[in-house]
Amino acid sequence: MSWLGIHLIAWCLTALGAAILTRFFRAMAPKWELWDKPQSEHHKNHTKPTAVVGGLAMWTTWIAAILLGFVAAFALRGAMPEDMREGLNGLRTAWRPLAVVAVSATMLAIMGLRDDKRPLKAGTKFLVQFIAAGLTAALGPRVMAGFVPIWLSWLLTTLWIATVINAMNFFDNMDGLTGGVSFIAFVFLFVIATIRGQYFVALLTALSGGVALGFLFFNFPKASVFMGDCGSHFMGYLLAVNCVLTTFYHHENTPNILAVAIPVMVLAVPLLDAITVVMIRLRLHKPIYVGDNRHLSHRFVKIGLSRPKAVVAIWLLSFLAGAGALSLIWLPPLGALLILVQMLAVFALILLIQLGSHSLE
Repeated sequence: MSWLGIHLIAWCLTALGAAILTRFFRAMAPKWELWDKPQSEHHKNHTKPTAVVGGLAMWTTWIAAILLGFVAAFALRGAMPEDMREGLNGLRTAWRPLAVVAVSATMLAIMGLRDDKRPLKAGTKFLVQFIAAGLTAALGPRVMAGFVPIWLSWLLTTLWIATVINAMNFFDNMDGLTGGVSFIAFVFLFVIATIRGQYFVALLTALSGGVALGFLFFNFPKASVFMGDCGSHFMGYLLAVNCVLTTFYHHENTPNILAVAIPVMVLAVPLLDAITVVMIRLRLHKPIYVGDNRHLSHRFVKIGLSRPKAVVAIWLLSFLAGAGALSLIWLPPLGALLILVQMLAVFALILLIQLGSHSLE
């Protein structure tokens, strides 16, 4: 069996596992008191109590898949082709940074689950986010490692992870929105890692995309389960880390250095949404961490789309950004520059929608 076959099987199995656990945890939500009540916060518009266990199901499935993957890799090593056995040698060095990622992801999931049960103060949440991000940057993968001073690499990685976590947390405001955008982003990251021959990174991305897909079955179009802060923090962290792990630019086989912009483009929609929402809240002299109905998804609803159609519109924007990002791997500098200009035009359109004359209503 090829690496691609293993990746696709892993994707399907984790999707199935996440779906099964989401359904099981949904039944247990009343006993665990993990419910999101209507109007519990002024920006929440759902009409009935909804289980907030999606994040727990995704995290549990992901951790189980990581552990079972290690067991299966060594148990079946003898039956594998020679090239795959040689590839498994990388596990001896990969397990340490992967352990750091697993511990940090678990830290964020537990904090988010505690917040879903009884809201935590914003300062506490930010502190845990930066501890998890800083731990990852110190002991795990880092941005531009080997190209810049260690302290700068650590700082860039920490800020990147914390930013993506908060962007995905802010973005989780409609059924299917964060889960769908995460799934789309993981698809593009998976394709890029596969093209680069990063088999373990592709496998990690497949596991992450699989749990997002399994949860999505219960979150769209009429959600019976929410991912909650547990899920948005967990998904945001995995997206940020997979972006750090994936090689976007390589001097030998990438025709332009603009490929380094790929992770920002893949996550451009939630990142831009977070930036504009923070700008609006600052403009209104409101705390940046207090939720409201001024996100891009809400703008689409205000101009006449139904909530499901607004979510699909954002999925399409995310796919458009991801497809443009993927093309940067092959395009020569001039073509890559044209794609970036095209994407900037799309994002300018989003800004017009977000920051237009009715944005402060």
